[in-house]
Amino acid sequence: MSNLTEVGRRVKGGHCYTHRMSGASRTRDGLDRPDALYFFPDQKVSDAEARQLLRQGTQEQRAWVISHLLRYAQWDDIWIFVSRDEVREIFPDLDLPESLRGAWGRMLKIEAPVG
Repeated sequence: MSNLTEVGRRVKGGHCYTHRMSGASRTRDGLDRPDALYFFPDQKVSDAEARQLLRQGTQEQRAWVISHLLRYAQWDDIWIFVSRDEVREIFPDLDLPESLRGAWGRMLKIEAPVG
């Protein structure tokens, strides 16, 4: 089974910093993953896998990737993967702590629902 399939299953249940975004890592099965992105601390996801989930994944999969970006990635790295409009569009589905959700909502000028 490809790692991308495994990622999908786990989801259900100017400046370029790409050279610094990944580092040598090992998967649970002992395989080297030199391309694992640092902003997925709980599993190994490559740049290509993250981008494919953002392009072709379900709403839930895209929310999972973007939630990781907003929680763990450095500012400039976030915008390499997504635009502000893409984050605004999926914002209600993101898994963020309330304090972080509020901070991102203010930064992106997203109004909280009334009621």
